Amino acid sequence: MKPNLGPSALTKFQQLRVAGVSYGCLAIAVPPQAPTSATDSPPQLRVAVKDCKGMKTSICNRAYYEMSYPAPFTAQVVQALVKDGAHVLGLTKLSSMVAREEPMDAVDCPTAFNPHGDGYQSPAGSSSGSAAALAAYDWLDCALGTDTSGSGRRPAMANGVWQFRPFHDSISLSGLCKTYAKFDTHSVFARSLDILERVITTWIPPPPIALSKSQSRSYRLIYSEDYMSEANTDQMKLIDAFIKDAEDMLPATVTQFSIRDSWKQSHPPDTCDDIEEYLDDVTRKTYYNEFYHSTDDFRKLYSGKHQGRPPYVIPFVQRRWAQGATMSTGQHEEGTRRLLVYQTWLHEQLFGDKNVETFMLLPVANTKPVYRDEVLPSPEKQSALDQLFIPPILGASDIVIPNGEIPYHSKISHQTEFPPVFANLVGAPKRDFELLRAVEIVLGKSGRANVVATGPRIFS
Repeated sequence: MKPNLGPSALTKFQQLRVAGVSYGCLAIAVPPQAPTSATDSPPQLRVAVKDCKGMKTSICNRAYYEMSYPAPFTAQVVQALVKDGAHVLGLTKLSSMVAREEPMDAVDCPTAFNPHGDGYQSPAGSSSGSAAALAAYDWLDCALGTDTSGSGRRPAMANGVWQFRPFHDSISLSGLCKTYAKFDTHSVFARSLDILERVITTWIPPPPIALSKSQSRSYRLIYSEDYMSEANTDQMKLIDAFIKDAEDMLPATVTQFSIRDSWKQSHPPDTCDDIEEYLDDVTRKTYYNEFYHSTDDFRKLYSGKHQGRPPYVIPFVQRRWAQGATMSTGQHEEGTRRLLVYQTWLHEQLFGDKNVETFMLLPVANTKPVYRDEVLPSPEKQSALDQLFIPPILGASDIVIPNGEIPYHSKISHQTEFPPVFANLVGAPKRDFELLRAVEIVLGKSGRANVVATGPRIFS
């Protein structure tokens, strides 16, 4: 990538064609990070992104790339970093059509390689390329992605990097390929907490230090009983150790909480007492329905230029579109109403006490080998009760934190490898900096590492 003009909103990017003209050619110009003048300013960030002004958007689908034109503008989150002096090095891969795609599902574009472990683990999706690039190259400081229902958090865990998902209304979503507007947001990957914080302060003005201190509150950490079964025994030992550190170092009151049991006891009027029954099919009526219609123009344009033929998308997207297409306007409205009822209730249960700074700890997924040469069935129907849906339903900020590693015997390397264990800490809406500060306190006082390494292991 190279800019045609200076770092402004008018900056147009073009491909650096050193190794060839194909978008798959690996030629990256890395600018020096040495300061140009004697100042105390930090080195300029080197960042990877998904799209920029002047570049065609592919979302890793040949038909979509064929129909797209060079982007007329650069997303504001990228512009903010460029204005701060960041260098955009290049574009990253992602899962096809911004959906879940495992390596064996890929048809149009090969999935990015996850550098951790034996080198043949799934990078997860959809922002797989962003996380994998950061885990592989130490000359890259951060990478941008998106997160709808885990598209940033799953790759962060799989590839072993930090990830932050900001409060939904805190940053502009201009330039983001939509799937479900209520859940869609940007995310950022980094190998250190410091870089993560630097990017967030570029996007969101931090509160004045004096005001932040005057509004400090006691801490509460909610331990979710509903989802910890997702984690295995070795994984739970590391997560429990982090919980203990948070309890001691913040300090925080640790509270066990079950969404299912609490709903049964305090569900809103005119709702059934079974939360899974209440939320049944809500995802299909809302998320899948909007995902299908977000690509209406693309399908119409492609069909018009190809004698009525539909564009090719991977089978998982075909099935998800098919589910969403059958939903009527009335069903969409009813699904949205139920989702909002659940959102209001959940927010009150978790963050209703304004005198306490509350965080919820969740697992991202079960830590285990996920080989890229194995067919991995993606879920055909996701419940709105899924732990990955909690932050987007609340519109809350969350951070994916490295906890450690657990050993496994690899069928690829025939050696012991060490997949990373991560925890997902969720903060209240509009409390991005309070969440970051709490993590900083826990890591600083406990002596935990706030930097992960590139290569096979996160802690060298």
